[in-house]
Amino acid sequence: MSDILSAMGLEEDNLQWYHLAACKNMDINYFYDTYEVDSESAKQIDQMCIHCPVAKFCYEEGVSNKEKGVWGGVYLNLGRTDSDYNKHKTPDDWKVLKKLHGKNIL
Repeated sequence: MSDILSAMGLEEDNLQWYHLAACKNMDINYFYDTYEVDSESAKQIDQMCIHCPVAKFCYEEGVSNKEKGVWGGVYLNLGRTDSDYNKHKTPDDWKVLKKLHGKNIL
């Protein structure tokens, strides 16, 4: 495992969940400004988050720290699901998100 982490430029002793995020090194505006105004970009971000290996940790971080923006594929406002910025999600999206994050995400 340490060979894999080294190849990724990560140190095993200093590893945090966000080091393994699919969005690592992406422009943060995709998860705030762009997501808020462009539903096609929002859908792409949602799909990336749904398939991210650390989505559950990300969502939990956003909720516990009362964050705003996309956390684990869910747009939060003060750590709660924001219905306005999540309205583009389909019932199938919510089904996957509920499976990822638990039944209490809505």
